[in-house]
Amino acid sequence: MKTHCNTNELHFQDLNRRSVLAAFDGGRITSDAGALLLREIEYGQQFIQRFCAHFNDLRDTRFIEHSVQELISQRVYAIGLGYEDLIDHDLLRADPLLAVACGKQDPEGKNRRSLRDVGKPLAGKSTLNRLETAGSLLSVRPRCKKIIAEMSELEEYFIDTFVRTSPAKAPRVVILDFDATNDPLHGKQEGRFFHGYYDCYCYLPLYVFCGDQLLWAQLRKADIDASAGALEIVLVKSSDFFRNRFPLLAHLASARFGSRSLVPFGFFRFTPSQGRKRYVAFVTSVTAERSACHIAFSRFAVLF
Repeated sequence: MKTHCNTNELHFQDLNRRSVLAAFDGGRITSDAGALLLREIEYGQQFIQRFCAHFNDLRDTRFIEHSVQELISQRVYAIGLGYEDLIDHDLLRADPLLAVACGKQDPEGKNRRSLRDVGKPLAGKSTLNRLETAGSLLSVRPRCKKIIAEMSELEEYFIDTFVRTSPAKAPRVVILDFDATNDPLHGKQEGRFFHGYYDCYCYLPLYVFCGDQLLWAQLRKADIDASAGALEIVLVKSSDFFRNRFPLLAHLASARFGSRSLVPFGFFRFTPSQGRKRYVAFVTSVTAERSACHIAFSRFAVLF
């Protein structure tokens, strides 16, 4: 039986004067062509570009080879392709396709300043590590860490993205889904603890979703309750963010269905004259939590 081969070419966004296309005629082959699809999404939505706006670059411009956006793009695309560890970038930094996705003007690395970097258009693991551990402008940091994150602005990034990509009609009710999960550790990282439920050393990050969109991500140690700080910190901050962006918002509710611990279930009601009112209940099971949600919104419909 004759094999029918796909000989068509797939065209992507150009890189300045260079054409970017996928072909099936052999030559130099890569298994990470999915980076081009991620690049198309970024080209249309500008998620990474907006994220990079919350960083201050204090480096001397005369010696910069990798911009903040190129560094963050390299890290994000690599994670999207399944390369979560920084050590993976020892090999990835020589990948011309990933360099194209990151917007490098020299995707083959032929014009690098240092001879040892020729053929490696992207940054190495040490440069990316300095980016991730630099901290904020007021934090104590070594002189070599000069890319500073504006943490207060980054806290609002995901909510701003949610608002920007939401339908034009502002919602009257917003329900937040709180979820704590494990991030397994395989070394002796700072702040690691053994978690009995997950049966491993891990962190216990907290995620907040509205529908399928991420609104909050907070890295935490594993020696705390899953719901620690959810109501006092995240929900209160979220209510302020949502109130500023959705003036017509009437109710904000938090829910964590399927929790394994005592979880605060909070409601906020907004009124033009009295500001924010908070209603809090504590529930211990999925059934009770769903019942609390049903009762609360029934009362909202009757009273408000």
